[in-house]
Amino acid sequence: MKTRLSSPTVIACLIVLLAVSAVAILKQPTAAAEERTRFEFGSEIEHPFADKAVKEAPFSAQVSLETSQTLANGVHVANKRTGSLYRDSEGRTRQEFLRDGAPENVQINDRVGGVLYNLNMFRHTFGKVNVSTVAVNRELEERKREREHSEREHAEREQMERAKAIGVAHSEKSLEPSRRVESLGVKTYEGVAAEVTRFTVTIPAGMQGNDKAFDIVTERWYSSDLNLLVMAKRTDPRTGEMIYRLSNINRSEPSASLFEPPSDFNVSEEKIEYRRNEK
Repeated sequence: MKTRLSSPTVIACLIVLLAVSAVAILKQPTAAAEERTRFEFGSEIEHPFADKAVKEAPFSAQVSLETSQTLANGVHVANKRTGSLYRDSEGRTRQEFLRDGAPENVQINDRVGGVLYNLNMFRHTFGKVNVSTVAVNRELEERKREREHSEREHAEREQMERAKAIGVAHSEKSLEPSRRVESLGVKTYEGVAAEVTRFTVTIPAGMQGNDKAFDIVTERWYSSDLNLLVMAKRTDPRTGEMIYRLSNINRSEPSASLFEPPSDFNVSEEKIEYRRNEK
């Protein structure tokens, strides 16, 4: 039997906002997961610290996610959510989840003690779980998403074949999106060196009912010093622009009190689901 920890509501909302299916990259990720994450950055926003302990690289920073879109009637819609990230020299991490206003959910991963705390800042409660339980849950979620992704691809191929058979669709090759990767070199961002990579996905005409081809462009700024994504930008003509960025990056040691539950918080019962292993 394995356990699965229910994700906070705020994470689920973020996934819907990003409209991506990628989850955290595991120590030995599948090829399909790597390919999707190369062109998307949803998993790096949901799980910026992933599952790897990084020592001797303390920092603190504010993080924000901005989205903007211009509707067909000319109306401009913009939203911004903010949070914070912290890591000490021992690899402990604190993530204050993105929110429009004061943080409601905070996650502390004490890699030294082997425990993870989920804090509700409004209720002044926290849950405590073993870190191995979280790793099991993420692995299980990744398997499920990989299976769903494979099923969707299979269904799309069948639909394409049926369309070709009745002479409605274009050739199979013309309905496959093309992908291009460009290295833009190393640039300085907020005082840290970041490797910049641009990923372009071209959706051909007719693939999604579109009369012309269009591009989805993602730009990723990754800092090897911090082992962290420090900035990302995604432009999609269907959904608008999305910018994720760290700001006010401070490389000094954060306060030790940030990596433990406040003394006036009460322990709450964690909701755990038990399920059989999935293959």
